[in-house]
Amino acid sequence: MNTYQSRVQELHAMLTCFMENGPFTGLQVGIVSEDKILFTGEYGSANVSTGEPVVNSTLFHQASVSKTFVVTAVMQLAERGQVELDSPIVSYLPYFKMNDERYHQITVRQLLNHTSGMPDEDDYGWDRPEYDEGSLERYVRGICRHGLMSDPGTHFAYSNIGYEILGDLIAKVSGLSFEEYMQQNLLEPAGMSTSSFFKMEVEQVLATPHVLRNSRGYGPYVSEVFPYNRAHAPSSTLYTNAQEMCQYMLMHLRQGQAQDRYNALQPGSYEQMWSPTMATGWGPEHEDVGLGWFLGHYSGPRMLSHSGWDTGFLSELILLPDENLGISVMTNCDHVWLGSVTRPILDLLLGMEVRQLKQSIVHHLAKTVVTSGAGEAINEYQRIRRLEQDKYYEADFEFMRIADTLSYGGHREGAIRILTCAATIYPDSEAVAGKLQQLLDEA
Repeated sequence: MNTYQSRVQELHAMLTCFMENGPFTGLQVGIVSEDKILFTGEYGSANVSTGEPVVNSTLFHQASVSKTFVVTAVMQLAERGQVELDSPIVSYLPYFKMNDERYHQITVRQLLNHTSGMPDEDDYGWDRPEYDEGSLERYVRGICRHGLMSDPGTHFAYSNIGYEILGDLIAKVSGLSFEEYMQQNLLEPAGMSTSSFFKMEVEQVLATPHVLRNSRGYGPYVSEVFPYNRAHAPSSTLYTNAQEMCQYMLMHLRQGQAQDRYNALQPGSYEQMWSPTMATGWGPEHEDVGLGWFLGHYSGPRMLSHSGWDTGFLSELILLPDENLGISVMTNCDHVWLGSVTRPILDLLLGMEVRQLKQSIVHHLAKTVVTSGAGEAINEYQRIRRLEQDKYYEADFEFMRIADTLSYGGHREGAIRILTCAATIYPDSEAVAGKLQQLLDEA
């Protein structure tokens, strides 16, 4: 038994307990090490309304983790001589225009590393999805109304719009639809035979998205919209599960070698993808951006990662290449902190003592505010600090996520109540005070 295997022996029991007592709906976890799958697990509900459980074949919407697949595809085309990373995007998409003459300068590489100056999308149209093959080109043509935020190549600014353009690039250069190219050249060869970027192909096995409410009790409910729009497939709409993400992680840890000796990429492409190009200002775990991946360190080892967040779903993909480790975690709710799962697993694998996955004190207090009032929540916080502090973690930023989720779903009054309580518990938190004032000003 290798070292990592011995360290995850108790993980299934810890995850089961964690899911039974916390705010998550459904969860899948996959871990790879030393050229094989070390662990997969599935927990909770694929749909809380029907009670349908998450099973190993359940697929989860990956949101922005999809972008790592897009950059892999672009690098494939670059290796074949069909794309030059430092060529202007207009040389491949002549209909691409913007309300800013600097758009002529934007290169493929700048779209990959979020330095194009492109703004981000603020309306994905989840409530009015498009399904036809022409939707992606129409979206790219529609970018003509936007201007740039900075000169191309000078500043880092995360942009989903940039990845829709890259998806259209893949389609036009290859002569296939974006989804067809990804299926034929990446998903199938990597061993991801049930995964897809096209929702209609996999609807019967998809987990249902859940959002937060505080009417009729605090907790998750099935989202009225599913985060799918074919115009946003490149940035968001990979559907997969932990088992197949393990195959994807193994492929990358092997520097591009997939199953059956298929070489998805050459080592030289990894040198480009996984080398820093610009600082992000996002902290040590994501301090630099490469091409489509965020680069940093976790408790010493080098860390490569991407996370995803769309309506009703969260995902996280983490590689520690020097440790030959990979972790994929996905859930079908959007109001939790996925790091409460991924960070303890990383700690466990790196040899730290982890006896349990701690629960969120913030979610516990927010539920108490809704069900029993702010006074009781403050009393409960003081009791936990005295008697049960080892069972919970504290992260005041979760209050902002809860407030955003509730206010977005039309529960602004509940969000204000919860933040008012949070401001009492964390009087020195500028973030809590600022979010509370913002909601009060909007009321």
